Amino acid sequence: MKSLFTFIICLIALTVTGQNKYNFDTTKTEELRVRDGLPNFFKKLKEGKNVTIGYIGGSITNGGLWRAKSLEWFKSEYPKATISQVNAAIGGTGPDYGACRIQNHLLQHNPDMVFIEYRVNNGGVYQGRAFEGLISQIWKHNPTTEICIVYTIAQWMKNDIQKGKQTSAGIWMEPVANHYGITSIEFGLEVMKQLKAGKLVFKKGDSPADGKIIFSKDGVHPIEAGHDIYRDVLVRSLKSIENYGVVGVNKIPSPTRENVFSNAKMVPVTEAKFSTNWESVDLSGEVDINDDLTDKNNGAKTLYNKAFQTSKVGASFTFKWEGFLLGLTTLLDKKGAIQIEVTTDGGAPKIVDLKSRKGSPRPKYFFLNELKDGSHITTIKVVKLEPEKVFQVGQFLVVDN
Repeated sequence: MKSLFTFIICLIALTVTGQNKYNFDTTKTEELRVRDGLPNFFKKLKEGKNVTIGYIGGSITNGGLWRAKSLEWFKSEYPKATISQVNAAIGGTGPDYGACRIQNHLLQHNPDMVFIEYRVNNGGVYQGRAFEGLISQIWKHNPTTEICIVYTIAQWMKNDIQKGKQTSAGIWMEPVANHYGITSIEFGLEVMKQLKAGKLVFKKGDSPADGKIIFSKDGVHPIEAGHDIYRDVLVRSLKSIENYGVVGVNKIPSPTRENVFSNAKMVPVTEAKFSTNWESVDLSGEVDINDDLTDKNNGAKTLYNKAFQTSKVGASFTFKWEGFLLGLTTLLDKKGAIQIEVTTDGGAPKIVDLKSRKGSPRPKYFFLNELKDGSHITTIKVVKLEPEKVFQVGQFLVVDN
């Protein structure tokens, strides 16, 4: 495993050699890597202007208190500014889906600052190409928007972070941060420092907790005391750089590699051509992610927006699209309950089992195999449905160049 890790790091370094704006060691982690800093954001705060802060990531940010606590601090520290938030985080989702939805769920609200939290939720999916697409899309929308990566910690990261190593998806995210000049803040080092000092229990039940901070109940999602640590690290990092950097436009460099998710998008399900035996999914009562920009985001409508469903084996639809990668938002279920046949450009059909990780019905997304960039026609047919099961399909996820 160690040799594989070393090979991956060397591969990343070779990919971006000669292009990087910064050359921080991507095998290691530090509490704060300032790079270009956040000067545009702090200028608006100190001038008392209207400031919108966006958050995108997984459940640690969606329902996590570090987000709310950080907003409270901003409002207290910069009372002249009118500060609002856009919570675009969705639990159990990564930057592949995030890159497809960031325009619809976050950028349309014109944030001045975006915090990105994806290390726990596989920020390295597609070797960092999906994560990189988030950066370029933000700056295409508004080149003065500032971006900060925050690295949260989970149980499987403890040993690496204790040794000062970058870990998990961070090994793909840090090269992107170097290349674009993005500030990154590591929350995990302080957690491990307090654990080593005997002040903290990482997961409830790991050891006696008398007089100690309990960081989490599950080894991933902090309880309030854990979020206090995250907030405190964020605050001291931001305070140390509030006067750093040059105000102006953030320039988008050439991508680090081919097929970055810089043109990822969501396409309405109504763009497909359906056979008979389909009906609209009733999403009334579901909360739209844009209805309340501060609330927790969950439920089918955050995935689907609009969806169709069928209970008939043999029902199908055909979708014409441009790009190199196609994804579906759909309802996953237990293994073997729902199976579809996927055929693209007249090629050999492939059977896909829509199994969920936990074996229970769950609105989710998945991507098909990458193709050569270009025009494609994909047909999907239901080939297996257990009794009382339905196949649902929502908006398509399309990534192109």
